[in-house]
Amino acid sequence: GIPLCVTISLASGCSSMVSQHVLVRRIAAVETLGSASVICTDKTGTLTEGKMRATKLWAAGEYFDISGIGFEPIGAITNAQSAVDCASNPTLRSTLLAGLLCSNATIDSE
Repeated sequence: GIPLCVTISLASGCSSMVSQHVLVRRIAAVETLGSASVICTDKTGTLTEGKMRATKLWAAGEYFDISGIGFEPIGAITNAQSAVDCASNPTLRSTLLAGLLCSNATIDSE
């Protein structure tokens, strides 16, 4: 799976650096790479083609499901199979606002 692919990629990169006699001045740079706990990989073009959508959300210790089909701006946010009103849930609203402010995504209708 993906963890195996990432491990092989990192090992391959390390071998490539060794064969080129790379000198690491600051060991912290190598330690940072080794201590990474989340690595985003892209097998299907979702990142490179800009076709990624959220299906789950975690806010203030609660998990939410995001429904919708494809990339249509139609769907609902549910928590334990019941619809959630985003306007009346301050933690969910602030999490969505933070995501909005950190994103430059747009919806283009064709």
